[in-house]
Amino acid sequence: MINGRNLLGQESSPYLLQHKNNPVWWHPWGEEAFARAESEDKPIFLSIGYSTCYWCHVMESDSFEQQSVADVLNEHFVCIKVDREELPDVDQIYMDVVVGIHGHGGWPMSVFLTSDRKPFWGGTFFYRDTFIGILRGVAEKWQKNNDNDNGRASVLAASSELMRYLESKHACRQYTLGTNAVTKDVLKFGVEQLLMRFDTQHGGFGGAPKFPAAQQLLFLMRAQAIQGDAATLSASNITLSCMARGGIFDHVGGGFHRYSVDAEWLIPHFEKMLYDNALLVPVYLEAYQLTGTELYKAVAERTLDYILRDMRDSAGGFYSAEDAGEVDKEGEFYAWKPEQIQALLGEGLGARCCNLFGITEQGNFEHASSVLTISDPARWSESRDPAILKALEMLYAARLERKRPHRDTKVLTGWNGLAITALARGYQLLGDRRYLDGALEAATFICEHLWSKETLLRRYCVDSYGAGNAAIAAVLEDYAYLIEGFLALFQASSDELWLERAMRLQDEQDKRLWSAQHGAYISSAAEGLIIKVCEWSDGATPAPNGISLSNLTILAELTGESRFAARGERLERGVPQEVTTYPAQFCSTLRACMLRAAGASVCVVISNEGGEEPPQEVRALWAHYLPFTALIWGQASPVDHQAGPAAQVRQSSAKLFAGRGAINGKPTFYLCKNESCLEPMVAVSAVVDVCSLAKISNGVVL
Repeated sequence: MINGRNLLGQESSPYLLQHKNNPVWWHPWGEEAFARAESEDKPIFLSIGYSTCYWCHVMESDSFEQQSVADVLNEHFVCIKVDREELPDVDQIYMDVVVGIHGHGGWPMSVFLTSDRKPFWGGTFFYRDTFIGILRGVAEKWQKNNDNDNGRASVLAASSELMRYLESKHACRQYTLGTNAVTKDVLKFGVEQLLMRFDTQHGGFGGAPKFPAAQQLLFLMRAQAIQGDAATLSASNITLSCMARGGIFDHVGGGFHRYSVDAEWLIPHFEKMLYDNALLVPVYLEAYQLTGTELYKAVAERTLDYILRDMRDSAGGFYSAEDAGEVDKEGEFYAWKPEQIQALLGEGLGARCCNLFGITEQGNFEHASSVLTISDPARWSESRDPAILKALEMLYAARLERKRPHRDTKVLTGWNGLAITALARGYQLLGDRRYLDGALEAATFICEHLWSKETLLRRYCVDSYGAGNAAIAAVLEDYAYLIEGFLALFQASSDELWLERAMRLQDEQDKRLWSAQHGAYISSAAEGLIIKVCEWSDGATPAPNGISLSNLTILAELTGESRFAARGERLERGVPQEVTTYPAQFCSTLRACMLRAAGASVCVVISNEGGEEPPQEVRALWAHYLPFTALIWGQASPVDHQAGPAAQVRQSSAKLFAGRGAINGKPTFYLCKNESCLEPMVAVSAVVDVCSLAKISNGVVL
């Protein structure tokens, strides 16, 4: 290590590279920084953020680019920068610390550590003068290396207390074999908790700021389909309608912004994240299946189109995020004034658009500009008028002439898995081949660039010389989300290659991340972490243990392989007791437990029709809301019991079709659960009747 240098210039992360010219002597996360802190007897200042984080940019401009701040940091601390999207395992540990101290967290995150990586205090964003005061106060305490309560002894005592908190939060729990935490009463309690927090006027749960609630809505829709109660359906419909018409949805370019700063979904925080959009697509698709509401179909289409158009790398992977805008210019790219609209569209069409989308002289945003919204639910259909659609295309083209916000072009395995799932399901319900092709290209990209024979990797970047760089061992979310994507691809394409890869990847996940002590998967197997994290609650993305529980259930049913069934049973017993206290925080896990309680079923459709496209009977089934049923289509093929080891994995999928044919030449449905199959059916309506949630749950769920 050469003192007096910022060491981020050789990194690949767009976020770290944004800070390479700061006067702060930044290190990347690694042994060199910790060794220097120990040898120089200095505390560590750890700053965590990501490249499209608006307040990260503000803190950089206000503090990290200022020599007055850098002087204090460089003299008294060893400074480390972490991209939370590259190292979510590191971020999660220290975010737990900040939340434990303050009751809330966020980015940029600012944490102080000892040289052995143990935290002793932390927070989030600080303005410069406050930040300098904090830095000087911490340095003064550290330098009083004595037993004084105001000296280093107090720092080390605080560190010990925070470590006890972390160990308690992520402690290995003792479970009773044969018992599961999620009962019918817990599922009902989860519904009640969500409805208690539901905003009956604007939708969503809680007040401002208001975030999209994908996992909660997926859970509520399953509950509604089983129970048929009006309150649950109303919560889903009001939320999805208000979000789709509000400013959180980009009416010009499609896709959703990160969250709404108000309770009305009016003004968003303008970041766009791949994971938000990928997670919301299945929500709107399932809502369309349940209700037939055209608004939901249109929103899903426009969100998928946004992902394909604006977030795709030329090689097929999907980028991580788009920025909210430059410091002091957040949202400028997205807002409009009436005169701009009329100059582009003409007086008549311009006035019509302004009236429909609430663009006024006073404005609803900064500088008398407006974010497009549709306040009146009855007018939504007007936005689908061909003239309005053409006008929106013109606004989009004009918007491209503005300075576009920064786009983080790194490709993350897990988030691409979410996008693959969204696109595969979009193809199933919407019938647009572009969506399946996009999913296939992304999945192929991951397999070629981020999945070696040794292990799955998390991140792919293209450097300034145009060379690709794949690095960082995958964490649990990468495995869980990608397996889910492969399973969705298998169902959409009928290509058994994706089932084979899901099986292989699940075996690798088990090998690397299963913890017998926790009875679940740990988030990361990386060395140098101060604690093993085993997380079940949902955050901005679904809990990977919850998704893994669903994956294992579906894999067991599709393949008949006992190892998937056994691991699923053990994982279900690993669901922590905390789920009984606040189940609404565990909605992806609740959905997995609902699936297991009702019993996942497989419907195999055998057709004499060849080709890549499914028969119309399959498309007719896809249109129905059957979330507990995996629908597989194909032609009969014999199982080769003499196949060598390399081919035997694929035999699991071939078993689905072996010995089954199309009765009288008609597409025929074989519905099976727990290795028991009903008599073959040839009518779509018969399959829908048997697979309805109210019937399939049979009183065991809710």
